[in-house]
Amino acid sequence: MADSTGFAPYRPGQGVYARGAAAGAVLLLALFGSWRLYVLVRGVTDKSFPLLGMQVPYAALWAAAVFVLMAAVIFLFTFGLRTGLKSLDARAQGLIDLLIDTEAELAKVSWATRDELVRSTAAVLIFVALLGAFLFCVDWVVLFAMRQLRVLP
Repeated sequence: MADSTGFAPYRPGQGVYARGAAAGAVLLLALFGSWRLYVLVRGVTDKSFPLLGMQVPYAALWAAAVFVLMAAVIFLFTFGLRTGLKSLDARAQGLIDLLIDTEAELAKVSWATRDELVRSTAAVLIFVALLGAFLFCVDWVVLFAMRQLRVLP
């Protein structure tokens, strides 16, 4: 249970893998978005400022700031810290409940063994190859018939 300061996670120890996977995936999207922002701003201005003896473009500053802000929001929504804003807290808790329930349901799944997976994959690949050969033959017969009827050149 969260303490009164709000620095404890919502439902700690539950849905750890799902929270981590969701946070990692969204952080990757945030990284790509920040890079795109950097490219866009860099195309507009080449201004820079000195930092530790280097010239750092303002585009990098904006991209880094946006990434840090998005990372904080992602952390808030996956870790579940209380903000004091009831609407935001309810949404974060709803998302966390979904992730926890998803992980619990995936734990109940009966996954195929390696041997079953190999056999099923082989069956699918053989069926796709046979279907492709059949469609090729049908297409060739229809093409031949259309040429004999002078519908196609």
